[in-house]
Amino acid sequence: MKAPVVGIVLLTLFTFNNANLIYHNHDHESYSNSDESKVVSRYFAEQYLLLRQREDITFTSDIRKFQNDSLVVHNTLRARHCVPPLELDEEININSQIYANYLAKTDSPLIHSTNRASRFGENLYSLARKSPIANISAEKCIMAWYAEIEFYDYSKPAYKLSTGHFTQIVWKDTQKLGVGYAFGREGCKIYIVAQYGPPGNYRHRFGKNVLEPKC
Repeated sequence: MKAPVVGIVLLTLFTFNNANLIYHNHDHESYSNSDESKVVSRYFAEQYLLLRQREDITFTSDIRKFQNDSLVVHNTLRARHCVPPLELDEEININSQIYANYLAKTDSPLIHSTNRASRFGENLYSLARKSPIANISAEKCIMAWYAEIEFYDYSKPAYKLSTGHFTQIVWKDTQKLGVGYAFGREGCKIYIVAQYGPPGNYRHRFGKNVLEPKC
């Protein structure tokens, strides 16, 4: 979608909803009418920027290979836990790549993205070396997340910070996967972002979604 068209679409949405739109953040905190217009304006500005970023995303053959390798590793692990395989989703691939680019550009710590709007789960990984990184392994990254299985207690199914990456990988109700990566520090650091839809790690649903590796 070209920029002028995007602008028209966003303006139309804003005009249509401005009379009765109440915007809430992730903490479900409401705003007064005077603050509401500022929040709505910022929201649409952010969405416009996101759409412009989406137009700029292209995937190299290396990234495509990494995405496909990631899918294979995820589904191999999920099969152990007797849950259905994932499939790659292009929208989630793009979202993941946008955030990987952001982390690399800002040399950020591993802080979860906020543009998922509760639609996607997310696992993050980074690696830094003194010299440029030549080879990256999807398996190494995903197995680092999966290694948290050691700390998961199936007799007390629940979320723990030390197991959240693992439980998202094998979450039964998750169906789609997107992956992106980007280099920072002149190639000496890599950020890997995996996003999942629908997201996992919902409270009170662990017993039905995180199954023992019996298959």
